[in-house]
Amino acid sequence: MDEPVTVGVDGSPSSMRALDWAADEAALHGRPLRIVHASVWERFEDATPAEDSPEGRAEAAALEEIITDAEARVRRRRPEVRVHAEVLPGEPVDVLVHAGEGAFALVVGHRDHGALARRLSLGSVGPRVAERAWCPVILVGGSAPERPTGDRRVVLGVGEATDAGAAHVAFALREAQARGGDLVAVHARSRQETRQEPPDNGSPAADALLSAAVPARAVLESGVTVHRHVVDGPAPHALSHAAQHADLLVLGVRHRHGMVHRELRPAHHAALRHSPCPVALVGVVPRSPTKAGN
Repeated sequence: MDEPVTVGVDGSPSSMRALDWAADEAALHGRPLRIVHASVWERFEDATPAEDSPEGRAEAAALEEIITDAEARVRRRRPEVRVHAEVLPGEPVDVLVHAGEGAFALVVGHRDHGALARRLSLGSVGPRVAERAWCPVILVGGSAPERPTGDRRVVLGVGEATDAGAAHVAFALREAQARGGDLVAVHARSRQETRQEPPDNGSPAADALLSAAVPARAVLESGVTVHRHVVDGPAPHALSHAAQHADLLVLGVRHRHGMVHRELRPAHHAALRHSPCPVALVGVVPRSPTKAGN
């Protein structure tokens, strides 16, 4: 069976934008689409409504409406895509992480809840899923434009420790190739790098880093035109600027030391807040579901 593009829905406007994006992504790659909605009744152990009670019937009807409407929306938008929709028991993060096992990619709507929520570590479901899911997680924010954007560009953030052949580099090349668009690899030089390489001497170390991260052989095999840019200044600002009118911004996420979970750093959260397009968070080293520890 083809690995599906999996998308989480809850009936909210942000999840509907994610659903539309996921349907387009599935059509682009010739993949089936799996729509998942999490039922959280199970967390209220002593308050779970009986199936034949008014509360139980109302809850079942509401769940059915969300999933049925989502499936119908996809069939109208992308009738060529095979669709499977289901309600799964559990909390949204747990359900989506497990639904991502065996997925081509996992698409989730992203809502930034502001400074207070970030201080309290509440955040959105999307980033928490990205920390635990083994597959690429694509977060579609409220400002994401409807596709296509026109030039089909994919932007890749290249950090100081990006290795040649890293999973997020391969993912970005694959996405650009599927779109028939260009890949723009961007490295934002830190203050330390800038001090070490003054502007009048160019950026040989940064240029070498970009060339190593996206090697010529991989570019040749993909047939994608790659543009490499070195920018001075904060990475979120550089990436947000580069992602204007892009289809997708791809960022690598490393594992926390000694843990199976990935670590979303402040730069990742800043990119999510400011990116004008969907953001794909991809583990630098791919993991199998059996090692995900979910």
